[in-house]
Amino acid sequence: MLMTIVRGVLRQARRHPVYVGLDLLGLALGIGVFLSLALLVRYEYSFNAGLPDAERLVRLDERWTEAGVAPMEEADATFHALPFLRRDFPEIEDAVPLLETTFRTGQGGQFTAFNGYETDSSFFRVFGIGLSRGVADDALSQPDGLVLSEKAAMKAFGTLDVLGRRMELNRSGTRSVHVVTGIMMSVTGPNLLANAEMVVPIPPEEARTRSCFLHWSSSCGEVFLRLKKPEDIGAIRARMRDFVIRNASGAAGDHVAIGPHPEKIYEIVVVPLREAHFHDAGVDDAEDGVDRNVVNAIGLIGFLALVLGCANTVNLATARAGLRAREVAVRKTLGATRRLLFAQFMGEALFVTALAGIVGLVLCEILTPEIASLTGEAVTVSYGFVLAALPVVVVLTGLASGFHPATVLSGYRPAAVLAAARMPSGGRGAARLRNILVAGQFAIAVAIVICTLVIDRQTAFMRDADRGYVKSGLLIGQPLRGNDAAQERRMLDALRSVPGVAAIGFGELEPRPHSMSRSAYKYAGPNGPVDIQILFDRVGPGYFEVYRPRLLAGRWFDPARGQDEGPDADNLRDGTGSFNVVVNAKTIATLGFATPGMAIGQVLTNDGLKARIIGVVDDMRFVSPRDPVSPEIIFFDTLARVPFVDPIPAVRFQGVTRAVMAQRLDRAWASVRPELASSFQPADERMEMYFTGDERRGHLFTLGAVVALLIACMGLYSLAAFSAIRRVHEIGIRKALGASGGQIAALLLRDFLRPVALACVLACPVAWVLMRSWLSGFDQRVPLSPLHFLIAIAGAFLIATLTVLGQTLRVARAEPARALRAQ
Repeated sequence: MLMTIVRGVLRQARRHPVYVGLDLLGLALGIGVFLSLALLVRYEYSFNAGLPDAERLVRLDERWTEAGVAPMEEADATFHALPFLRRDFPEIEDAVPLLETTFRTGQGGQFTAFNGYETDSSFFRVFGIGLSRGVADDALSQPDGLVLSEKAAMKAFGTLDVLGRRMELNRSGTRSVHVVTGIMMSVTGPNLLANAEMVVPIPPEEARTRSCFLHWSSSCGEVFLRLKKPEDIGAIRARMRDFVIRNASGAAGDHVAIGPHPEKIYEIVVVPLREAHFHDAGVDDAEDGVDRNVVNAIGLIGFLALVLGCANTVNLATARAGLRAREVAVRKTLGATRRLLFAQFMGEALFVTALAGIVGLVLCEILTPEIASLTGEAVTVSYGFVLAALPVVVVLTGLASGFHPATVLSGYRPAAVLAAARMPSGGRGAARLRNILVAGQFAIAVAIVICTLVIDRQTAFMRDADRGYVKSGLLIGQPLRGNDAAQERRMLDALRSVPGVAAIGFGELEPRPHSMSRSAYKYAGPNGPVDIQILFDRVGPGYFEVYRPRLLAGRWFDPARGQDEGPDADNLRDGTGSFNVVVNAKTIATLGFATPGMAIGQVLTNDGLKARIIGVVDDMRFVSPRDPVSPEIIFFDTLARVPFVDPIPAVRFQGVTRAVMAQRLDRAWASVRPELASSFQPADERMEMYFTGDERRGHLFTLGAVVALLIACMGLYSLAAFSAIRRVHEIGIRKALGASGGQIAALLLRDFLRPVALACVLACPVAWVLMRSWLSGFDQRVPLSPLHFLIAIAGAFLIATLTVLGQTLRVARAEPARALRAQ
């Protein structure tokens, strides 16, 4: 039987090489794309799975629900809760704070950056990570301890034999000397610690003075728990609300507590570490999050590519089934049974699919590195997974693509076939099936194309959309640590003196992820008091000239007007004083003003602190296009009384290239703070993380669209080829009766394109629902324009026309006498 199957495949390849080649290529494309995208989906779903006992690890998030602000969940949690958690939950085996930090080592004014964490000695017990050198229990027991990854050890010293070596670390300008006490073993697979190069103990002084260690309402890092059993997650969740009420409650003047009823605005969320990768798609301060629906959509594209390959095989096999009808009739006359023939044809389908699987494996090798490059993920070909999955894929694909053709072929009746002058067509049912398959293939392809167009348009829009400030000619530096007013003035003078600088100003917020410093204000409006949570920013002279926000009403701050000077530390602490402020358009809308001008002169209050609105600017988007812009209040500071808190310098330049200006600014920075690294960047580079994920996944949809269209065109080509053969006699008669070649071509094109039209009708509502849901996740988004659908439909008809044009013209030009004689 095996030799019969092989001979049958080789005979078909000799007789009909185009059909067999299209069949093999379609299946190979489907299998290759499926395996490549399956590797990506497997990678995303395996996030954190490589950590020992990952099912017992959880992260604590904070969820805030405050008046005037959309509910917000943060991946960071207060470290102040740790002793209370250990006391109140016996299910907790251990807990650890994790403060992500960038460490630098400097030499000759050049800095080498290392990603890492500040933590405590429970780090290795919680995450179960071993050391290849050193003792885990002792590695972080001393304040000057330092654990390196193997990569960091080679990067810093060029060897792994580094125990006892000393390193001077620079953390945002603060220097400290550490002794290497261990080398971390790497953890397999993607995980939250994959990029950790250094781990050091939290400085004791920081633990004593930093607010996130002292107050419930302050957070600066993540908290992880290791539970005794995975089932304990439910028990902790059930008692977490009572835990918050019991420990975070306090009187209104208690700065440690959240308030008399913390449970009304504050919640601690328990997130299993295995679920965090998908959970974090909607969480602030989380960088590894990805939308599960997007990952599932990518997996669906891979599956649909496989389905399209199978449909293409069915179409090609049924199209040429009539060509094998006489072979089947003769074999049945000589005694072959239907079961035997069915087994042979199924064997041929499985054999061709196996060959396609080998080609698909080669395509997987080629596509996977490209997919890794497009997505930025460290996806590799895992041969254990691929070699286990490939036989299953080949068998299922072979059965799915071969069952119907084998049933049709083995069902031919010898007498009817041998007595007929023409090859059998399979009847209307077979023709309807072929049309349905082509329509289904193009429906999938057109839907993916529409989704691709919308995703590409949205990602381009996110980069180019108006953000409320002028991006061109703008460079933004790093936070200037130290809170030293004299040093801040020296920095302003040094940067202002750089040739090419047109304006310079300080602000405390910047276009990138930042901690939200909010204040609760009231407005005693005509319809009663309104409570609003407002994002706080403080800016200096030159800020307006640097960012150039649009002034909608009123005026900007004037350094000559003393009332414009913002509150100092005493004012903020005591809640006293009256000051002029500028607010954004979102604040005006939240307060209920019909126009910005109506807000000028109105007063917002925070206990005894009064803020009089003197100006309204358009919303400046410093956050992701997915997130709504927050109400914002801006105070003015001339550096006459108090320093800024970690101010961020922004520079508007002209007459010089961006690269040259950045170098000049970095040198000027180093003249004031040589110990603190700086990197002046355009706003787009600081917002890069907001765009790259959608852009990279959009590339995958583009790949899926190309593959889907290619396979769909193969199916349409097979339908056109079959129809051309079947309709030669009909066309001969039509031409003999006076039909022109153009009329014949139009008739054939209309028939060939009818399944494509049906496909477009089916694809458009599906794509509209999918993209409407996807776009709803963006606060700033493009409209779902009919243009996207029209372009996809026009493209589908154009490609389909080009696919069948050759067959159409060949048949339309055939001589009537020859066509009728051939029948």
